[in-house]
Amino acid sequence: MLLLTKRERRRFRVFLRKIFKKISGNLEDANYKGLDEIQIRTIFNVRQMITKKDATLLIAPISSICYIEWRHYFIRFGDSAVTITNGKYSYYVWLPSSHIDKLKDIFYRNVEVRRKQMEEKYDKRTLDNLNLISEDLKNDKSGDI
Repeated sequence: MLLLTKRERRRFRVFLRKIFKKISGNLEDANYKGLDEIQIRTIFNVRQMITKKDATLLIAPISSICYIEWRHYFIRFGDSAVTITNGKYSYYVWLPSSHIDKLKDIFYRNVEVRRKQMEEKYDKRTLDNLNLISEDLKNDKSGDI
């Protein structure tokens, strides 16, 4: 068994963090290799918009097309392209399917998180209402059968 002091553990964690940053930075650069600046900026903007709390996320169940609405921006992406509309202009940006798949994964994860939050809120309200019913039953002075 290897025993490390607190200081050695801290140094080791810092060392691992530095290595991870270098590796992840290289992976990010490799992920965008072959894309032009417009495609990279489009991916960045879509990823940022997906994570906005006040953005509306919709999925078309049959076509699996993803829709994002945030402020006056509207984004649609499906099999091979992203369409960004701001009310005046519409931009159509082709992306490789691997990048569309990554965007869909991020989108689906965010929809799943929102679903869980909504269910928790629904369950809390249901429990509150059931507790109110229980209190009404306890406080009922009318005769039971």
